[in-house]
Amino acid sequence: MLSMYKFSQIRKLHKGGDTHSEIARKLNIERRTVSKYLKSNTPPQYKPRVTSGKEDLLKDFRINIKDKIALLPKWSGEEAYAWLKGIGYKGSLRTVEREIQIIRGEKPKERFFDQEYLPGAQCQVDFKEEVVLPFLDGDKTVQIHFATLPHSNACVMKGYPQKTYECFMDGVHSFFEVIGGMPRALRFDNLSPCVNKVLANGKRIYTKHFEAAIMYYDFETLPCSPGKGNEKGDVERDIRTHTRQFHNFIKLNGITFESFKHLNQILFEYFEKTLRSEEFLNEVKHLNILPPRDEDVLCRVEENNASPFGTVKFGKSLYTVPDEVIGVKCRVVGSPFEVRITRLDTNQLIATHRRVADGKNEIKLEHIIKSLLRKPRAMINWAHKDVLFPDPLLKKYYDKLKKSDQVPGPEKEYLNVLNLIHYVTLNEIIVAVDLVLQAEKHHSFEEIKSLLMNEHRPENVYDIASKFNQEPIITNLKDYDLLIPIGG
Repeated sequence: MLSMYKFSQIRKLHKGGDTHSEIARKLNIERRTVSKYLKSNTPPQYKPRVTSGKEDLLKDFRINIKDKIALLPKWSGEEAYAWLKGIGYKGSLRTVEREIQIIRGEKPKERFFDQEYLPGAQCQVDFKEEVVLPFLDGDKTVQIHFATLPHSNACVMKGYPQKTYECFMDGVHSFFEVIGGMPRALRFDNLSPCVNKVLANGKRIYTKHFEAAIMYYDFETLPCSPGKGNEKGDVERDIRTHTRQFHNFIKLNGITFESFKHLNQILFEYFEKTLRSEEFLNEVKHLNILPPRDEDVLCRVEENNASPFGTVKFGKSLYTVPDEVIGVKCRVVGSPFEVRITRLDTNQLIATHRRVADGKNEIKLEHIIKSLLRKPRAMINWAHKDVLFPDPLLKKYYDKLKKSDQVPGPEKEYLNVLNLIHYVTLNEIIVAVDLVLQAEKHHSFEEIKSLLMNEHRPENVYDIASKFNQEPIITNLKDYDLLIPIGG
């Protein structure tokens, strides 16, 4: 079929005075073709190809692709291609990518431009926010800290429960520890725990904590302009790709995380391959020496008095301390996963709590139970009384005590049971309460105490609260079984 270019040349040469034969000779086409288009003066019309003459190599695999995309919505073309080859696909990667785009109805991909970096010149860091991952106690929203050396593409991801200064700097220092040194510059977003204000001239007013970190590590800061995430395009691109691939990896392997420690172990093992490349091993030689961890730089530190309520304030949260610390000034150190409270007068560590989000409180039974035993009815309207019922069985037991005519002081009786936490685990108390409830006997503290504390007490009852820090122990509950009525 005649091209549009030759059609325009026919008209041009004809206007110049060339005959039909001369035009045909110059354009190497038939004379009758020249006559046809000069007579009709209509451009050539192209009809779309109705069918392809090529064999459809994806014909037998489309249902497989659709099923996998339903399971893995962010499955990439490369991952799909590798999987399809394993089950007999003979076509090309491009065909697979085009098919996935059609299934998803995707728009054209965003273009990236390769950048070049000198070895050891900089690292780029960012958070992938609110990534939902499966844990044994249910799905958790995780903040993923991502750090990469753009020269060698070495990268590490680490999961945190929050997006705070402590989590940001722990991720940075952890990355430096993994790579064995420090690059000369740090490129990052305008994270609020690090940047107080962006000035009109592009300069930054940093938080006092981040100012201290800059002085301690002596790295150059390269903050991105507001709304210009493309200025750290390498980490923006890599964090999307790696997060999606990691999601697919845990789904395909059926992984459920036991704890943040377990998550971060799996994350490190997943990315460890990026730390073996020749480019990375060469880049390590250009890194600066990393100073040791310093909690005054990496953590948030406050000094507050323990209140008459037996709590120490840290940020917008309250953390309990033992009675003897009430009124004492304490040093409170908040790291990404825990809060440590130390007496300033003796430098003695008095409490370690799990870190909670600002505005939430962390109250330990062993800190408050003795004081409540002296004022048992204070629990009725106590602002934090929910902490006294960490399991529905305990609430059921307390309600039974309140209805019993044989228990004159249900609050004290119940608190006496909780006070056993100083001698046995909370899980053992819950098991004993459950068995006493099933036995339908007099629900007294003495029964539960005898069950848990006498010489016939079953040994090695496994505490579920610490199940990720030790190997499970096979439980012997024969003595507990004696309490259950026949046929119960």
